[in-house]
Amino acid sequence: MKITVGKLGDIDFKNGYYVYVGSALGGLRQRLKRHLKREKKKRWHIDYLLEHAKVESIFVWLSKKGIEDKIACKLMKKFDYINGFGSSDSKCKSHLFYSKDKDQLVTALFKALRRQSVFVEF
Repeated sequence: MKITVGKLGDIDFKNGYYVYVGSALGGLRQRLKRHLKREKKKRWHIDYLLEHAKVESIFVWLSKKGIEDKIACKLMKKFDYINGFGSSDSKCKSHLFYSKDKDQLVTALFKALRRQSVFVEF
C-alpha cells in the first residue's frame, strides 16, 4: 500500500509486520492512548501509518534513560526499514522495521533489549 507520510512523501509499505521503536518519556499512558485513537491530528510519522494499520501488540520497557536509538540501530542490521521514519532526532536511519515473519521480528526485538517486558496483546 502506498501511504503519504508527512514530509517523507509517498512510501510503499509491504504486506507483513512492522515494529515501531519509540519513547514516551514522561507520558507513556497518554502517548499510547493517542496512538491508538483513530481520529487525531497527524503529528508524527507513525500517525500516518496507524491510519491504515492494525495494532496487534504493544511491548513496553521501562527505563530511566532513552534506549530507543540503541534498539533501533540493532534492528536496522537485521530487517528492512523505511529510511527516515520516526528518526528525525535519532542517530539511526529509521525507527520502523519490517518482516513478513512476526515471530522473527518480535524475537529480534527481545534480543535487542535483553530485559523483561510488560506485554499487552490487542
